[in-house]
Amino acid sequence: MSDEVVTNRAVTYVNNTTPATITFSKLDLKTCYKDSELVIEVHAAALNPIDFITHQLCSSYIFGKYPKTYSRDYSGVVVKVGKHVDNSWKVGDKVNGMYKHIYGERGSLSHYLILDPAKNAPITHMVEVPKDENDPYDDFVYAAAWPLTFGTAYSVLHNYKKDWGPDSKVLVIGASTAVSYAFVHIAKNYFHIGTVAGICSKNSIERNKKLGYDYLVPYDEGTIVDNVKKLKESELKNEKFDFIFDSVGNHDLFPVMDQMLRPKADNSFYVTIAGNEKANYKHISWVSFVSLGSVLTALNPFKGFNWRFAAPEPSNNFIEVGNEMIKNGTYKPPIDSVYEFDQFQDAINRLKSNKAKGKVVIKMK
Repeated sequence: MSDEVVTNRAVTYVNNTTPATITFSKLDLKTCYKDSELVIEVHAAALNPIDFITHQLCSSYIFGKYPKTYSRDYSGVVVKVGKHVDNSWKVGDKVNGMYKHIYGERGSLSHYLILDPAKNAPITHMVEVPKDENDPYDDFVYAAAWPLTFGTAYSVLHNYKKDWGPDSKVLVIGASTAVSYAFVHIAKNYFHIGTVAGICSKNSIERNKKLGYDYLVPYDEGTIVDNVKKLKESELKNEKFDFIFDSVGNHDLFPVMDQMLRPKADNSFYVTIAGNEKANYKHISWVSFVSLGSVLTALNPFKGFNWRFAAPEPSNNFIEVGNEMIKNGTYKPPIDSVYEFDQFQDAINRLKSNKAKGKVVIKMK
């Protein structure tokens, strides 16, 4: 047996009837990778709602009976480099990124991740997060916390509208989510959008004010429609929004969209990453995931506004933008909680609770 055989522990499941569990496999670090691949020893990985969605929708009849690995965000150290890999990647490099997969045998909630950096971008060299002496988290935790959420927020702002500026007005439904956290920082500090308003619970308003929102209104005190109307009348001179971003799943504004969003001809958009209904991550079905309302909204040729369902597929250059903003202190990945690898189920339960304020990260080391 090779003296470089290691035990690779990973969190996997087979289908929607099997729980997430730790599985073990032997990995020979001399032979486990192709000439075009890297082997990364993972130090930290972050959970995302897509993990629960894919797990609960997984049927062995459709997706097979092999073990499927959790998670996409990761940070770690390169331990092996194939001979055909670009020379910008070397053994010992600290890296982070997003490993894109659906029902993959490889995933980031694994002690070792093997990938082709040319085909599995985004991947980048880790940058140091500015921290004070009381900061409880290391750079690996922060590096694992941001690629998917930051990339999703950046792609929403980058892909649909190109003429952002100080006069632009944006409304965020779900101001407290991790994606919205990235969204408001990118909107204000990178695209220099003049007005970003948010909708959140009344108990989260003070917290979210510190993130950069210009205005916040509650969804649990009065109605969303009435509160946004009051905001427009009192603070925005009754001007309409150029863009509405929904990160939680909502349709309250649809009946009054002509009062909220500028006309189609003005290149305005309503973009959602969650559909028209808020998901219950503890009980997901195909019916709830692909809601009839979202389908009808997408297909309706008579709707009076530009509606898009944005898949969490980041634009190519988001990783460079994220590094730039982290280095200059205009974005710091939000951390809700950190768990050890053996506590993965506690981490899953925390994210499923819908109470997490920031990313839930699992330390592998």
